[in-house]
Amino acid sequence: MTSSTEGRTSLVAGYLQHIADQCADDRSGAVADYIPELAAVDPDQYGLSLCAHDGYLYSVGDTTTEFTIQSMSKPLTYAMVLGRHGSDVVDAKIGVEPSGEAFNEISVDSRRRPRNPMINAGAITAASLLLPQHREVEPGVVDEAFAELVEFYSACAGRRLTIDDEVYLSEKSTGSRNRAIAYMLDSFGVLGTDPDAALDLYFRQCSLRVTTADLAVVGVTIACGGVNPRTGRRVFSRRTAQRLLSVMTTCGMYDGAGDWVTSVGIPAKSGVGGGILGSLPGQLGIGVFSPRLDDHGNSVRGVDTYRHLSADLGLHMFNITRESRVTIRAVYDIGEFEIGTEWTGAQRARLRGCRDRVRVYELQGDLTFSGAESVLRRIDLDIDACDIVIVEISRIDVIDPVARRIVLGAGSTLAERGKRVLLVDPDGVVREGLRRVENGSGVDSSSKIILPHVHSTMEAAVADAESIQLEGV
Repeated sequence: MTSSTEGRTSLVAGYLQHIADQCADDRSGAVADYIPELAAVDPDQYGLSLCAHDGYLYSVGDTTTEFTIQSMSKPLTYAMVLGRHGSDVVDAKIGVEPSGEAFNEISVDSRRRPRNPMINAGAITAASLLLPQHREVEPGVVDEAFAELVEFYSACAGRRLTIDDEVYLSEKSTGSRNRAIAYMLDSFGVLGTDPDAALDLYFRQCSLRVTTADLAVVGVTIACGGVNPRTGRRVFSRRTAQRLLSVMTTCGMYDGAGDWVTSVGIPAKSGVGGGILGSLPGQLGIGVFSPRLDDHGNSVRGVDTYRHLSADLGLHMFNITRESRVTIRAVYDIGEFEIGTEWTGAQRARLRGCRDRVRVYELQGDLTFSGAESVLRRIDLDIDACDIVIVEISRIDVIDPVARRIVLGAGSTLAERGKRVLLVDPDGVVREGLRRVENGSGVDSSSKIILPHVHSTMEAAVADAESIQLEGV
């Protein structure tokens, strides 16, 4: 397994690599075989990408491998039709209730609408709404609609996407069940356009190539209310993003949606190509790829990966914290603090010359995984300009277990670069974790853990920093 990030190797990348290693050995399930081109893929491929709310990307495994987006396209086409027609028009054609059935069931509600946009019936209807609402549709019109769709998808992913022509032709030649669904919808009066044109557009959208990094960026674009943080471009409205998150939560994993919400708690959409797209509101996007599928049509290793991400990194959307991202309240050096009176004149002179080499980060809010990740990256950007980092957490109300581990682990990663970490923790929010590490509980005994110094006051931390600066003098 290979691992890469957009900067230095980090503690967060290490967590993702550990999760990937835990999941990669599972070879249960089988690749989709009802589309001949999908049956030919390498079943052992596995990739994981995570994109933070500011666009920073982590990737582990086969993350440059392209595969077809398949049903993960459904939220994006739904977003397009919501933007074009508005929710009233779309709701008249497509419901938003979970079907409790497989993705390819011929499923409609009492009004003969597809039950939701995440099953094939709803997705075909959504594609039909991107075409002229009359029966005669020329092939060139479908080409134009598809070009607009590619532009929209590419804006969500932050790069130009292309179609896999072999998969498109394979789906088109074997798509009898989807044709049955389309003609059933047409007989019910749901489609206002040529059903064959709607199917052609649907087959094309499913055949676009993506990577796990693309999925993670699409996920974070949804999580950020329709703004792609890597490009800064608003792709769709905040209201549309809210819609997508809602239907992905209740319908995105088909007849396994209830178990998914309770055990994983991350709005998601799967595809039979082996991908799973996840979007944690306000925090991050996730892309996982592994071709072997379970009985629901979801990636076996993908589902397992999401379970680990949710449990190990505290990513369940109903984690009870008041703020999903911690705020860095202030960043400054210790020049505003008086030098300790216990030092000699020569020592005081030395300390006056290096006050700017001690950097203080004051945090506030509730510290979760995404908040801790963001803070560590900010420190990483500044670290070459300082020797000692003081993290002041007196205004942190809640710190979840994984964030605590990240804070404690920061001492080791920064020590490897010749830096020291001090912690101001007057309320003891991390001391339980500190005692657990010191006692060896839950820690690999072969690992070298360098813990931060913990102080109850900023004054004590400054005095400790001064002692460190005078070491060897």
